[in-house]
Amino acid sequence: MDTNYYLVKKQPTVREPIHIGKSSGGWLFCFQRQNQPWLDDPIVWNTWPQVRSRLQQLTEGEERYVILNEYDEPVPFREFEWLVQHKQEDPVCSGNPDNFSWSDNVDGYRFVDGDFR
Repeated sequence: MDTNYYLVKKQPTVREPIHIGKSSGGWLFCFQRQNQPWLDDPIVWNTWPQVRSRLQQLTEGEERYVILNEYDEPVPFREFEWLVQHKQEDPVCSGNPDNFSWSDNVDGYRFVDGDFR
């Protein structure tokens, strides 16, 4: 089963949600790179430490954003962090030889450019 995750601003906005990435059965979590420095809260990430730090700051600090899955269910930051790490440590996911066939390997984490869902 595939599930997409988004970063959504809590206050009313016309801005599109920011696609964090996708969790798919048997695969490592796949992140969508972000480079949106022009936002009032710049969203720029290309590595797992950048994603983790920025999501934690935006969802736990002043709580301006919330992580939602594609079913409109809120996902606390710690739960999202656990999901990513659990998939990294799962031998089925980490042992999948196709993990990096269409995505970039950034310190063992999957990242892609452009929009995918």
